[in-house]
Amino acid sequence: MEQPEICKGCSEAHTCARVYEQLGKAEGPSVALKAVLAFLVPIAAFAGTLAACGAILNGAVAPQYETPLGCVIALAVTAALVLVVSTMTRRHHQAK
Repeated sequence: MEQPEICKGCSEAHTCARVYEQLGKAEGPSVALKAVLAFLVPIAAFAGTLAACGAILNGAVAPQYETPLGCVIALAVTAALVLVVSTMTRRHHQAK
């Protein structure tokens, strides 16, 4: 395997290549689904709650307060969801 130009003068080039080779062969469960869920679920929860708040608050409060109040409620619901999920996940991992 030919080394990249940046590695040619490095005294650790062979060790470095071995480390990356071993990392590439590492086996274990995929974390792709967990990563996608960790980023997309809070965004979806925020967007859904904000849309629901927009529909509920429409006409119930003054128009200039609908968006700020909806954002505060959506942030609170999203934060609560993240807290509940992280607590459940922590308890699940401790039980194993």
